Amino acid sequence: MQRENYYIILELSVDPPENDREVIEKAIQNKKIEWSRLRNHPTKGLQIQKYINMIPDIQFVMQDDKLRAEEALAAAEFIESGRENKISEIDSHIDILMGKGYISKEDIIRLAEIHGLSQGDINERIASKKNAKYVRVDQFINLRMGKGYISEDEVIKIAKKNGMTPEEIRNRIRCPIVKDDKDIDHLKIQPLDKSIEKAITDNLKVVGKTSLYNFLGLAETCELKQLQEKAGKKKKELATIGKKDAVLTASVTLAGQCQTIFKTNETRIAYDVSLARAKLAALDSDINIAAINKKIRHEYFDALINKAMEYGMDKDEASSYIQTYCQNKKYRIEKKPEKKRFRLMIAAASVLLVLIIVAGFMAFSKIHHRNVIESEYQDLIKKVDAERAPDQKLLLLKKYVTTNANSEYAADARNRISQIELQINSTEFGKILQQADQLVQAQKLDEGFTLLNQALEKTSEPENKKIISQRIKNVSELIEKRDFEELSAVSLKGDADQKIEIYKKYLTTHPNGKNKAEVQALIDKMSDEYFIYVSKTLASYEQSEQWEDCARLCQSYIDIYDNSHSDQLKQLIPKYQENIRNEKIYDALVDKVNRLGTDYKAAIQIFKDYLAAYPKTSITEKINKNIDRLNGLMSVQNSNQAAYNLRLQFAKTKGRFVEKPEGVIVDTKTGLMWCMLDSTIIKPGVCFTYEEGKSYTEVLTTGGFSDWRLPTPQELAEIYKTDPAFPATGKTSYWTSESYSGYSDGWQIQVTTFSSEDSIHWETAKKNALECGVVRPVRNP
Repeated sequence: MQRENYYIILELSVDPPENDREVIEKAIQNKKIEWSRLRNHPTKGLQIQKYINMIPDIQFVMQDDKLRAEEALAAAEFIESGRENKISEIDSHIDILMGKGYISKEDIIRLAEIHGLSQGDINERIASKKNAKYVRVDQFINLRMGKGYISEDEVIKIAKKNGMTPEEIRNRIRCPIVKDDKDIDHLKIQPLDKSIEKAITDNLKVVGKTSLYNFLGLAETCELKQLQEKAGKKKKELATIGKKDAVLTASVTLAGQCQTIFKTNETRIAYDVSLARAKLAALDSDINIAAINKKIRHEYFDALINKAMEYGMDKDEASSYIQTYCQNKKYRIEKKPEKKRFRLMIAAASVLLVLIIVAGFMAFSKIHHRNVIESEYQDLIKKVDAERAPDQKLLLLKKYVTTNANSEYAADARNRISQIELQINSTEFGKILQQADQLVQAQKLDEGFTLLNQALEKTSEPENKKIISQRIKNVSELIEKRDFEELSAVSLKGDADQKIEIYKKYLTTHPNGKNKAEVQALIDKMSDEYFIYVSKTLASYEQSEQWEDCARLCQSYIDIYDNSHSDQLKQLIPKYQENIRNEKIYDALVDKVNRLGTDYKAAIQIFKDYLAAYPKTSITEKINKNIDRLNGLMSVQNSNQAAYNLRLQFAKTKGRFVEKPEGVIVDTKTGLMWCMLDSTIIKPGVCFTYEEGKSYTEVLTTGGFSDWRLPTPQELAEIYKTDPAFPATGKTSYWTSESYSGYSDGWQIQVTTFSSEDSIHWETAKKNALECGVVRPVRNP
């Protein structure tokens, strides 16, 4: 790998690979935090800075589906390679510790700590190593069973050679064990009858197996009961096969022979003896073949020793057996040439030999390297062929091209990539056409049309473009036909605006439609009908001051028609545009006023200033309504403030004047109930005539009461002239209920008022009922 794998750096799951974008992004953010904290670390700082610099590339690769898949594959390969290396290292340590014949619990704990594994994992590797050793041990045992027994000396020798105890060896031996070769007179073990042995061998050749154990798929060391059960099961399975052939016939025969041979331990041992002797017979045959003219070359002798070791002999046993066999057969074994005889020859040829070796090594290296590259590529092709998904095939091939750009097989890989991409495109192209056809059949014409246009943009194959273009043309004709049918239905039943809208939509969507002329004629024919609709709708819009809609509607007619109606509408547009401008001004004024909050006086002034500059506009009425609204709010504001001030003053009247309920003052001395606020506060700037004052009082509902009246002069004098007095401010002239008719330059109604110039000195006075005064309503309890 050119760089560290991002899955491993981010500590993400590789099997199965993590593909959740949110999980990946969270892992990147966590690593950013960790690396930022360690960037100044005295030993890790350089590596951490390297990781920080890699963050943009990490984000790019891990957010791209294809690149992320390649990264996951590389991570899996890296982990597998590391696992194999780790297993090799663990096995090496186990071999060393097993040199003493066993591995203690302390050894297992230590190995687990060193390699970061569980004790269970270490035990599994130990078991695996032992199983491998047992295979070799069984080879030694099986070969020695050829004589029908095994001696104690042989047991000890096998145990010592394989680092095991004699007891472990004895447990694996199935034939009798004797003290020495002299103690065999009582043994009656014999190999199988030659005819039976030949029948078994012939049938095994037919089915391609080496032994009855191999035929049953069991080890030679397995229990007798297991062999019996497997033999019976095998025979039942074969009985269910209907088609008869040579292999089946031989298999049925072998299954029966297994049941016979493995019926008892004695017959099994007899078969094992025959099996061992067969191996020795095969070795004898190899010796006979090597003995050309009764002489065995030293090269052949070495090869025969290796063959004997494969059967289960050690090197000394193999050499002794072959030499003994050759003595009996009177074969001569050629000795290896002595060094003295060839000393001069070696000296003379040493330089030449070195040159040959070097040249040969270079040639071999080149050939070997080429073979390795070819083998790797062939393995890749097998993986590619085994993959069903084309995108996975592409992933494997593209990774090879990226990492082996200069390889002689890169061109072939690129060619395969092109073929697969062509296959994918062809498959996708067919799917798109099929999907489009299904949409059209379901009358989802617009979706089918969109799908085909998207496919046309993506494809680069001329033939595919031609096919898609024809499909688009066909679907367009179907859409035009559908739209015209909808248009025809609306032209009979629709309103004027619906007709115009669908006519315009048809011409926009199908500028070259075959019904274009007919649709245009329909539009021309309804100019009066549409003008009537526009006129009525404009009246409605004007009433609700929808000026932009007015302008839009006029323009829609003008865009279609050029006649006297459109001329009329053109004259209206400037007025609508002016109104639109005024509405924007009004919105700006309102926004400015709203920013003033409760400063109603300043807000009112803003509106008044505009009216002074532009007294007659389309927004004048709305501005005046706002001024009235603000005046009302200011009146309430002033009333509240006045009420607050009066409550402070009432608190100083030593309990004479009490507010109960809100807005109503009770004179505890007389029991009369007075309005806290007089008319100057409720109606600021308004001065009432006598009749207006009476009317104001009659409709008053302060405190929830509706029986308010004008007070008498004596009642007013009681609250203003008797301490503690009712609070008053400024010059005031209150209307009373006392009135009479008098003549002075004509008949007049005179009213007694209760007045003060300074809120301290009060007096009664006569006043014409048409003059202006203030009202302080009162009611009886």
